[in-house]
Order: sequence, then C-alpha cells, then structure tokens
Amino acid sequence: MAENIIFDKNFAPMPIAELLDGKHHFVIPSFQRGYRWEEKQVTDLLEDIKQFANDDNVKSDSYFLQPVVVKACKYNDADAYEVLDGQQRLTTMLLLLKRLIKRLGEDEREMYQPSLYNITYSDRPQLDFDNPNAADNIDSYYLSEAKRVIDDWFKEQTKNKQNLNNFTGSLLYNQKRQVKIIWYAVDEDCEDLVSINVFNRLNKGKISLTSSELIKALFIMDYDLRSKGDKLPAEQLSMEWNEIERKFQDNNFWYFISDDNRGTQTRIDVLFDFVTCCDEEKDADYSYREFQKLYDFCRDQERNKTNKQFVCDWSNDIHNMQDAWKQVRKTFDRLVAWYEDNLYYHYVGYLVAIGFTPLQIYNHLENEKRVRKLLKPTEEWTIEDTKVSLRKKMMERFKQDNKFIKKDVIDEFEYKSEYVPRVLLLFNVECCRKGQNVRFAFDKYKKGNWDVEHVDSQNDATLQEYDDRMRWLRNVKFVLGMEHNDRAKELAKESQALIDEFTERKKVNVDKYKAFYQNINKFYSAESGEDDSEVDLTTKKKDYLSNLTLLDSATNREYKDAPFAYKRYCIVKHDRKGDRFIPLCTRNLFLKYFTDSDNESSYLDNMRWNSTDRKGYMNAMHEAVDPIFDSVIVEGKEELS
Repeated sequence: MAENIIFDKNFAPMPIAELLDGKHHFVIPSFQRGYRWEEKQVTDLLEDIKQFANDDNVKSDSYFLQPVVVKACKYNDADAYEVLDGQQRLTTMLLLLKRLIKRLGEDEREMYQPSLYNITYSDRPQLDFDNPNAADNIDSYYLSEAKRVIDDWFKEQTKNKQNLNNFTGSLLYNQKRQVKIIWYAVDEDCEDLVSINVFNRLNKGKISLTSSELIKALFIMDYDLRSKGDKLPAEQLSMEWNEIERKFQDNNFWYFISDDNRGTQTRIDVLFDFVTCCDEEKDADYSYREFQKLYDFCRDQERNKTNKQFVCDWSNDIHNMQDAWKQVRKTFDRLVAWYEDNLYYHYVGYLVAIGFTPLQIYNHLENEKRVRKLLKPTEEWTIEDTKVSLRKKMMERFKQDNKFIKKDVIDEFEYKSEYVPRVLLLFNVECCRKGQNVRFAFDKYKKGNWDVEHVDSQNDATLQEYDDRMRWLRNVKFVLGMEHNDRAKELAKESQALIDEFTERKKVNVDKYKAFYQNINKFYSAESGEDDSEVDLTTKKKDYLSNLTLLDSATNREYKDAPFAYKRYCIVKHDRKGDRFIPLCTRNLFLKYFTDSDNESSYLDNMRWNSTDRKGYMNAMHEAVDPIFDSVIVEGKEELS
C-alpha cells in the first residue's frame, strides 16, 4: 500500500504538466545570469527523459529535475513568480515543450499552445523563444543553440523511427509516470533574498555562476536597495553591462587583450581581475570576494555599524558600489581605447601574446610615468614616451643572463632558440603597425597552432613514415617540372624512379632516400653559377634566423622538408584562396618582397632562397626591430635590467 505523503505546498514535487495551465508567469530578475545551457546539457536532459519514459524497469514513476526556487510577485499588475533559481531549466523546458507541441494533432495543439507558461526578463530585451536570433545578444545566442539542438534531436528520433509517445506523455499528460520539478516557493519577507549568499547556496551542484555574474548580482542588488523602488538605475547598469559583455564576445577584441582560448561565458571576468589588481598568485574567486567585501561594507554603513572608510589594495578612491562601477567603466573604456589605437593595439597585443597581462602592462606604464614625474616634473608625457616605454617592456622577454640582448645578436638566433618565435612575431606585428593598412590578426594567430619553419629545407631529412616520404618525392618531382634545365630534368627522372621502386616494394630504401634528399637540397641551395655538386650544406646556416619564418602547423605539415620552391607554391596557393592566415612577413618572404628587386637577380628566381634573399630578409627584420632593441640603450649605455 502506497504511503500517503502530504507536501508543504511551498516545497513540493510539481509535474511539468501542472505548469501548463496558462496561469504560470515567470519573471527573471535583474541579478540573474542569462541563459547559458550548452549542447551537452540540453542533449543529456532529452536523453534522460527518453530513458525514463521508456524504461519499464525504472522503479520510480517520477523523474525529478533540480529545484525551481521562486518568490511570488506582481508584474504589470498581474500575479507572477520571480525566479531565484532554475531559469536554465525553465527556459530549456519551455523550448522543449514548444517543440513537442508541434508534434501534436491540431486539436491538442490548439489546447496546449495558449496554456504554456511564459518567461519575462526585467532588465534585458525579451527573448524570442520561437525564432531566437543568435546575433541579437549572448542570451539569444545560447537560446538559438539550444533550440537547434532540440530540433536536431527530434529529427534524429524521427529518422530512426523512434516512438516518442511515452516521452510526450511524461511531460504533457496527467498520467502515472511524469517528469517533475521540485517547486520551492520562498517566503516574500525572507531576509535572505537581499543577500548574495542565496546564490552561493543555490548554485552548489549545478552550472556554477562565474565570478563576474556574482559581481553583477552585487551591483544590481546594491542599486535596488538604494533606489527605493526606482528600477531605472539598475536597468541602466544592466544595459551597460550587456554592452561590455558584447565587446568581450568580439574575438578581435578578446584576443588583443588575452591569449586564453576560454569560452565566451567567462571572458568578462578578465575585466574585474584588472580592476581589482588580481595577479597570477591570487585564486579565481579573488575579484568576487573583493566586491563582496565592498557590498557588505555598504550594508554595514547603512545600518550604522561602521564609520570607517573602505580600504582595499586596488584603489584609494572607492567608497561605495557606485564608485566601483565607475572604476569598472573607466577600465573598460581604457581597454577599448587601447584596442582602437594603432600603437596600443599592436604593442599591447604583442605583449599579451608573449605572456604579459593587461594589468602588468598598465602598471608598467604608470610606474614609468611616476618615475618621469619625479625626475623631470616639468616635462609632459607624450605618445613617443608611451612607445618607448612599451618597447622596454617587450625587451624583458629578450634577456640572457639577466642582460638585454643586443640587436646584432639576433642574426645568430638558431632554430631551437626561445627567442626565435618572439622576434619573428615582433617582426610581423611591427611591420603591420608601421604599415597602418592592415592590423595584425591576433585572433587568427592565437586561435591557431604555430611553428617556426625553415624557409628552405633543412640539411637533414626528418620525415620517417612511408607515406610522408612518398609525398615528399612526389612534391619534389612536381616542382622540378617547373624548372627548365637539364639538371632538373635529370633529378625529376631520378625521383620518378624512386617513386616507382618504393611503390613496388611498399617500403622506402632509407639510404637511397637520404642520398636523393641531399642531392635535392644541394640543387636548391646552389647560388647563381654554382655547381650543385660542389655545394657544402654545412656552410649554408639553414638553422639560423635568416632561414626561419612563422607558419601555421597545418601548412607546415603539408610541405615538411620540402625545398623553397614547393613551399612557395603552397603559400601562394593558400594566399590566393584566402583559406589560411599567413602572417604578413611570411607572405612577403615567399613572394620575395624583401629581396632588392633593383640590384639582385634572385628576385626573379622564384625557385630558390639564396644568400641575397636571406640578406634582404634580415635587413628588413633589423629595420623593423632594431629601434625596439635600442629602446633599452640610453646615451650609449644599456639600461639596468
């Protein structure tokens, strides 16, 4: 005999079907996070409900979603429920119910559609649950993605001829087996509702709120408590917040100030880390705790529990939450100004790419300004001073034995040196800055994987696998066909003979392969008028900077070990298609733009990368980076490092 249980109506299981009475109106308050469920969470919910509905071995007749916590309220003079927790579940369920109802017959559709519950947002644009536009805002983006996942799931069920009658019944009908929520209606007068602690408790064990979302709640609640019923200040703050959040979703902006490939949901946290001077030694919740202390301080002031000034390590000018928000806006505006300025964009972007944070860069500039003020109080700080100061910061990554590396030394940088990728990136960034026609694409650079690649093939063959070596032979035969001399024709025949032999044997003769590799290497390394049989590869300095460039890993794998001629062919092919990001200086190198076209005949030889090409390449690099290396030299002496 089943046990009769009497539930508190304010804390009780509630079938989803009971929400379909046309009387449930939910309001999402301003301090709530936006909709953020992703594909896996939506799919897991659908599969769980399907399994529950169809599994006869399940002992329970109820499938419980996590609690939905609400407080009765008025909205536009109508009875409604303010959602304190459960927005993610209610929103996903609403999308699911709308899709499910489309599968019903005409009579049932007409009955259920007007009885669906609705969701209203108190401080954000209302979401279109039927046709969300991902481009409208970040909430709409997640909503459209969830709707797509649900639509695709139902299409897959139909394609596989799955019977969804039990699934439908568990959600829509008053039957024995049902999907339910835990309905938790909180007392309207509960004092906990004005404390952020309710969020900390409610979010244990579910998708956790990020630090920035908790901080937003603090600001909104502070405004609500001081506004005495006036919703406008909180709504204005929410609009500004959304503006800031949209900017952080822009990959061009994000990868300028960060090299973190984190998801879009937590990007804005960087702003609050900057505001609170949160360095790498502090934990991830530091910023939130600092704002929580300020919020609690403001509440203590209101209760006359303190007459002290607010003290923190990150500002002397913040006395309340309004001051803190002004500081947030000021910091955001500074980052945007950096992004929009050609000098700051390229120099700050480069500094971030080599491991500095925006906060470290800002502190460096401010310290330089303070030193200048002390030493030369009558001199104004200029944009030229900013340029020199940022260059000095760059040079912190070009030190050896705690001394700055001199510009003359970069010619001796070798393949495995940690300085090579830094100086090659700097070369590209500085050329973009000085050219001013194209910005360096930090977003494309940071989202990719990059290699330091030999411009002309290195002295020793590195490929080991049969398929890789056979591909190399075919590539070499292809570029030899572009040559119009007897030696090229002779090597092309030899390559074809090796291809035929290795194909028949299904195995590469390593000695023959390496010997042919050496012959090809000498052929393409020969200077004008030099017999390739007399070439000494050990004198060519193939591992030095003059024969190195930045290249994305995919392109590098495509032609690894290939001579310059084939690499150039691939670069030109991808450049023409525009299907890969090729850094400016890598592109210019393979197009021989650095070679002196007026005086050097090698400019016309697209098949080789010879000494005059390397000389032109290094001259261009020195022209770009030497002023940066010189920034730490004052009146002929090196600055103290």
